[in-house]
This record gives sequence, structure tokens and C-alpha cells, in this order.
Amino acid sequence: MTTDTSNRIPLLEDLRHSPHVCMAEVTRAANRALSRHYGAYLDGAGIAPGQASLLMQLYYLKDISVADFAARMRTERTTMIRNIAALERAGRVETFTPEGSRSRHVRMTDTGRSLLADIVTRWDAAQKALKAQLGAEQWTTLITALNALADLPGHLPGPDATS
Repeated sequence: MTTDTSNRIPLLEDLRHSPHVCMAEVTRAANRALSRHYGAYLDGAGIAPGQASLLMQLYYLKDISVADFAARMRTERTTMIRNIAALERAGRVETFTPEGSRSRHVRMTDTGRSLLADIVTRWDAAQKALKAQLGAEQWTTLITALNALADLPGHLPGPDATS
């Protein structure tokens, strides 16, 4: 079988044997691995890892506007609305508009609090297992690096930006 070399892209050919050189690719792969890990510990609890994180934050916040909650969780408002809707359908949170306000707020229900009390030990076990696998130093390094990455502005300067 003959390979046509006329359509090769030089930069991609240079990178051919360099796995995971793309930050987006490797972070998506890591996110999938983390979702599987936490999901395995939460299996049977009736909640996904991302939803569990939202409940944990709401435990501390009591009630918060949807927009502020999205900002705190470093996600888009529309994504937060979808996530809240799923939790609301399951009776784990409720949304409301405080008197004199125009913004929707969200808070955990008693059902959500009961579920959270059940799953927090599962989450803790997942955390401890992952930390043991990585080691304390790598754990701290990764948490620090991922927070720095998550705190990047929404739109970084493009290729035409001047310094």
C-alpha cells in the first residue's frame, strides 16, 4: 500500500509522535478520567459528579443568584441553568425570585441536603483514593495548575494581538 505524501501538513507531521501536545485534548481526556473515577464512587447514589459538586457548593452558599453561581463555578450561565434544571426536576434544588429582585436564585431543598449527607462520604473516598494514587505533591501541583487554567480570562488574546 502506498501512502500519498503530497497532502501532508508540516506542523502536524512534526507533532506526529508527540502525544497530548494539545492542552485542550489532554484536559478533556483528564476530565473524562476524573468523571469516570468520581462516577464510580457515586454509582448507585442517583447523582452525577458535576451535580454533586453543585450541591456541595450550595451547602455553603445557602441561596445565590444563578448568574453568581455560574461565575463561582466558572461555567457559562446557560450551562448552569441546564444543570440547575436537572437538579430541580429531581427535587434537589429550587429556584425562586427574591422579593424586589429580578434575578433567579437557587437553593438546596431538604431532599438535596439528605442526598448530600449520603454522598459526601463517597466523594471523600474518591478524593482520598485519587490523592493516594497521585501523591500529595502531584495532587497539590495539579490543583494549583488547574485553578490557574480555570482562572484564565474567557477570551485570551488571539494571534493578531500585540504585546
